Amino acid sequence: MNLQPVFDLVQICHLKGIKQAVISPGSRNAALTIAFARHPEIKCLSVPDERSAAFIALGMSLKTNLPTVLICTSGSAALNYAPAVAEAFFNQVPLLILSADRPPEWIGQRDGQTIYQQQLFGKHVKESFVFPSLENDEKSAQLGSRIINEAINACLNVEMGPVHINIPFREPFYPTSDQTYTFSKQLPVFEPDQSTTENWRKELEEISGFSRILIVMGQSARDEKLQDLVSSISEEYGIPVVADIISNVHQLEGGITSQDVFLKGSKNKDLQPDLLITLGMSVISKNLKLYLRECKPKAHWHARKEAQAPDTYLSLSKHFSVTEIEFLNELIKTLAASNTQSEFKSAWQGADTTTTKHIRQFNSDEFSDFNCYKKVLDTIPSGSDLHLANSMAVRYANVIGLNKNKSIEVYCNRGTSGIDGSNSTAVGTAVMTNRPTFLLTGDMAFLYDRNAFWHNHLPDNLSIVVFNNHGGGIFRMIDGPSKQPELEEFFETRQQKDASHVANEFGFEYFACQTTKELEQNLTSFVSTGKRKILEIFTNAEESKSAYKELFRTILNK
Repeated sequence: MNLQPVFDLVQICHLKGIKQAVISPGSRNAALTIAFARHPEIKCLSVPDERSAAFIALGMSLKTNLPTVLICTSGSAALNYAPAVAEAFFNQVPLLILSADRPPEWIGQRDGQTIYQQQLFGKHVKESFVFPSLENDEKSAQLGSRIINEAINACLNVEMGPVHINIPFREPFYPTSDQTYTFSKQLPVFEPDQSTTENWRKELEEISGFSRILIVMGQSARDEKLQDLVSSISEEYGIPVVADIISNVHQLEGGITSQDVFLKGSKNKDLQPDLLITLGMSVISKNLKLYLRECKPKAHWHARKEAQAPDTYLSLSKHFSVTEIEFLNELIKTLAASNTQSEFKSAWQGADTTTTKHIRQFNSDEFSDFNCYKKVLDTIPSGSDLHLANSMAVRYANVIGLNKNKSIEVYCNRGTSGIDGSNSTAVGTAVMTNRPTFLLTGDMAFLYDRNAFWHNHLPDNLSIVVFNNHGGGIFRMIDGPSKQPELEEFFETRQQKDASHVANEFGFEYFACQTTKELEQNLTSFVSTGKRKILEIFTNAEESKSAYKELFRTILNK
């Protein structure tokens, strides 16, 4: 078998800017492993568990905004990538998946380690390709070069996302001592088509017909230029800006951050926009979504460079498929200040200021999750990366918020909102940076993803806070499951494990807290730089539920 096309594939990856790969061991993918490992400009990590490997790759791509290559053997290996691939698809993160496969004549013939791998990820990848035969055939080699170019372009073009290439290999898989393969510098590199229509600028002139404009910031990477631009528009033209914690504009002066509390059950017409402008991706705030679906705007404009815009608020009227910064730079040319718009902003800010003040002052009598999250979030140092696991961790953080004087970048797997890869994603970003990296997670999400640490690349800049209330506490918050006799066994999945054994096994410094005094004593050491750490906070699920419900009751009854 001619392995030069495999080395050419790797070199094209390098020529198109790819700098990292995550490889899971196997024999069928041996040629890919060898070619990537031997390339001097591509950083390769070996991670045995494919599910964790895929989320680690996701984290690496989140930090670099470049595709990370995922490499696995044939059979069920690639199926384990599926949760991370789906997250990458919906959260628009570039991944290039290379799965080794049996030759096509052996598929479905009960040959070992063989499944149907073509189109394996269905609609959860942007494109799927099948690599041509690796025989001594010049046309096949040319086609292979074209495919890898198109695949990488698809990862990055319009909205970013995952792309899958399935590569059939025949034996022998390993080069012999007399075979020499090289990384040629003369391989073809094709750039994506970046053409776009210019008609959208004219449509912005319609904004003169609206006097109650609301901007909602969805999940985005931290971008100081975007934050400054949004801040300027908000201040100069009196436009309120709603910003979940995952929008990464939490330092925005006057930004609305407590909407998930004061909009609970609200039908307040004073807050109803006539034009809703959304930027970025998803929002956490369920009550914001419910409010805007009930008190619909006359029009909803969404700006993001993506092929298709979601109709989250059931009122989408225009989609501007351009970058958020490009959109705002043009929008500002059409805006005009008005008293009505300023009063509208004051209504939003009044509700937010009152609510935020109450949240900061609220303390439950118990050693509750709310009190602990508030202390931990207040202690995260400026210049850090903060990962939030799904379920209650991201919700507590979104309600409590971050100090606006601190520069902190927030990450959360909100593409599919699953708990399955939070540890691994945090590991992935941490290995790509020297910034302190913190993960706030519950016991279920933490224990679910223990294999995130089962490899030889664990960084020391990773610190994890595990809020252990011995089960999936979110189900105790929801009226439906909380009232059922099956709550503890089948919804919360009550468990008595802790993180101490994981910490010992994988070399984390370990702290445990069961009181406010212990938490305050340990926090200073925990946030200091140096060795990787786990801080485990043990709370009572029922007391935490009571405190969280009381927070909402006291605010909404005022």
